[in-house]
Amino acid sequence: MRRLRSLLPLLAAFLATPSARCEEGPRTVRVMTWNIWRGGDRAMDEESPEAKLAKQKRVADVIRDSGADVVAMVETYGSGEAIARELGFHFHPRGTNVSILSRWPIRRDLSVYKPFHCVGALIEPPGRPPIAVYSVWIHYVDDVWTDPRSRDGRSAERLVADDGPSRVEEVRAILEGAAAKTAEPAGLPVIVAGDFNSNSHLDYTEVARDQYGMVVPWPVTRAVAEAGYQDAYRVCNPTVDRAKDRTWSPRFPDQIQDRIDFVYWKGDGIFPISARRLDESAGVWPSDHAAVLVEFEAR
Repeated sequence: MRRLRSLLPLLAAFLATPSARCEEGPRTVRVMTWNIWRGGDRAMDEESPEAKLAKQKRVADVIRDSGADVVAMVETYGSGEAIARELGFHFHPRGTNVSILSRWPIRRDLSVYKPFHCVGALIEPPGRPPIAVYSVWIHYVDDVWTDPRSRDGRSAERLVADDGPSRVEEVRAILEGAAAKTAEPAGLPVIVAGDFNSNSHLDYTEVARDQYGMVVPWPVTRAVAEAGYQDAYRVCNPTVDRAKDRTWSPRFPDQIQDRIDFVYWKGDGIFPISARRLDESAGVWPSDHAAVLVEFEAR
């Protein structure tokens, strides 16, 4: 017994060292991007406070059930505080449209460009490296991903031209601003997520011509790739499956079904290990967009 007692302090010291502790599981961060549709199933249009809150709670339920740690929200429109309160999350808005909700404290604002289009924040998950997260919304000039007749008679070249150089300028301005804001500390992982209102050049490929009918080098997503970002969903799901991948629109099946919401990342500190679309919940799905959930593992 005396020998056992003499060993107890040594055992306690051994267990206190990081190398000897039991594994606490993967060091992961789950990031969701979701355009919740005018405050959540058009909650901003509700005159009744009770009806408004009920819709906000349904959005919160989806986020809670997903296990998301960070949400890049679009079309927040006055619902962010109520949703964050339901989740017990921190809330970081900018303007009325884009916002960030986080399970963990937001250490610093990293916002760039116009308030309606971009909000950024530095988040420090416990036991994981800090990450910079941006929630973005890119405007659209042509409903090429909604009206089924919008592409009739148009070539790929015409679609690219009609997509608008102003949109490329917009996304480049956001990414250049983010690069300046996140230059320190060196190697800081950066996540840019949101509703890009654009199709992806990684979807409209020769391999998937039978699904999309044409090959289109969509300029907005190409600009993101040229800035060094990777599409987390496509990395985790390399085989193009239009029906499985689409985020627009679970509420409007008669419109063109496409992937227009993305989670991009840059940096060696994290890597996506899973990514999936979410568009089912108890009752009617409370948005016209599906959500995208990506699980990143810290390296």
